[in-house]
Amino acid sequence: MKMSTPSSTLILNIGGFNIQINFNKTELGFAYKKLKEDILNCYQGFITDKTKLVNYTIKIIEKKLFEVLLKEKKRFINIYEKKGGKLIISFYQISLIQFQLILRDIIGELLAQQGGFILHASSIADRNKALIFTGKNSSGKSTMIKLLHPQYKALADDTVIIRKQANQYFFYQTPFIEKEDWIEKASGKYLLKKVFFLRKAKFFKLEKIVDKDYILNRLLKQFWTIDQYGKKQLHYLTQFVAKFNNFYFFYFNKDKEKLIKLLSSEEKNL
Repeated sequence: MKMSTPSSTLILNIGGFNIQINFNKTELGFAYKKLKEDILNCYQGFITDKTKLVNYTIKIIEKKLFEVLLKEKKRFINIYEKKGGKLIISFYQISLIQFQLILRDIIGELLAQQGGFILHASSIADRNKALIFTGKNSSGKSTMIKLLHPQYKALADDTVIIRKQANQYFFYQTPFIEKEDWIEKASGKYLLKKVFFLRKAKFFKLEKIVDKDYILNRLLKQFWTIDQYGKKQLHYLTQFVAKFNNFYFFYFNKDKEKLIKLLSSEEKNL
């Protein structure tokens, strides 16, 4: 006779939202252990036990038979089902990557409802405030945080969450797997101070941008969303551009010493 694993619960705090994971009893002991350990290892910085409010629930259940859907000669297996009341049902057989897709859907929905969006960008912390670097592909987002490390704490390599709260804009780390796996991730928030559009050059210079149409057009190219939530998040992005005034061009190259000197000289304005 197979023994059932006990039910258990984890709570992830991501972007200021609490996502509860309920592991139901199951006879799939290996699958239960593997999925739970993967989540604990990958999202350890986001795990919390201090919450009075759960914004979304993921219920993991045992399912022995999966329906295979055929569409245009492609086969699909359902990995989760959305229910009413902020609930998703998923299964012990999913992988960590598939679990991340579920989180992406949940975070997209919550941000669309509560004043937030995600950008393709990198970021560092300076005195508990966040500086964001964005730009087109190969503009130097990853290069920037590598050059500034370890003098400045790296917060993100590819994706950042921005949320408006109490008439201020805050930065949160995303839980998504990125290229630079050495970056430590956690649930804390940082007051957002500046957004830099990177431009590679032979010199170092910061130049304030006042053209809001230019800023919006550039950020739209770095806008990261899921289709069904795009319209609401686009509204928040447009509002952000209109109300936030610390946008800059950042001209730079790989001279680490000069780069750090320029940022240090700007600290009095942060």
